[in-house]
Amino acid sequence: MTTHAHFLRQLLVVLRLQHLKRAVPFEELRDYLLEQTSLRDLAANYSQRTLQRDLPQIAERFGVTIGHDRRAGGYVIITADPLPEGYQRLLDAFELQEFLRLPTALSPFVQWESRRPLGTEWLQPLLRAVQLRRQVAFQYHKFWDEAPTARTVSPLLLKEFKGRWYLLAHDPARQGLRCFGLDRIRALESNTQSFESPADFAPDTYYAHSFGIIRPDHEPPAEIVLALEPTQGRYLKSFPLHSSQRVLVDTDAELLIQLTVYNTYDLLMELLSLGDQVQVLAPASLRMQVKQIHAAAVTGGPI
Repeated sequence: MTTHAHFLRQLLVVLRLQHLKRAVPFEELRDYLLEQTSLRDLAANYSQRTLQRDLPQIAERFGVTIGHDRRAGGYVIITADPLPEGYQRLLDAFELQEFLRLPTALSPFVQWESRRPLGTEWLQPLLRAVQLRRQVAFQYHKFWDEAPTARTVSPLLLKEFKGRWYLLAHDPARQGLRCFGLDRIRALESNTQSFESPADFAPDTYYAHSFGIIRPDHEPPAEIVLALEPTQGRYLKSFPLHSSQRVLVDTDAELLIQLTVYNTYDLLMELLSLGDQVQVLAPASLRMQVKQIHAAAVTGGPI
């Protein structure tokens, strides 16, 4: 089995035990793993000895210690801290890579997005480097540059946005934080050089007010107020634009919502994608910007 599949299997074990919150017999855990589409290559070869070999790696990779409770007759998580919620998103990304391994008989009944994100093969080594605070080196090719450049950075955070994965890292050569798209990374290598996170960096809150991957350094979040048609409003109520989304007015005629986010290009593109189903009420600067873009699209003039 590939290293990638090992990582996925171990992550599934941790998430399963965390979800059930009880001692799980080996047979039940094995049957659950065998049900997972991407792990069918385990077949009948997944033994309790294999699980025992996985446990030290799980402790090292995820900081989660799993033990066997003889009295309860199953495996339990001994450490008290649960896995961060973001690990489920990582699992989704790994599952996406493995999804093509669906049994042939099921393929006609499942349709997936034909566009698949690139660079997800770097998730595992980057996650490892983030955990161990080890620098990584890679070639990075920006879309607007003719040739890639060599980067050596201190990885701090992995972030997903619209199906793409990004690495937030401290770049010593540029003395600041930089965001890298995993789809533009080539020839990634980790090294033994350790690092300390910037004193003012908090991974849990760094992107708290960002829509997307852009976080302005020298401006506060804005109070964005949007008016939506009732039908479009139902979509946004069931799948909010941002965690700060708050409903101000909800009637049969309209929905008013408020977001506390940075006014960035990512947000602008999202609002434009909604077309005439949304009106920007505040701030005035964003309202004018959207109006000018729509006008230029009609007239063909400059924005």
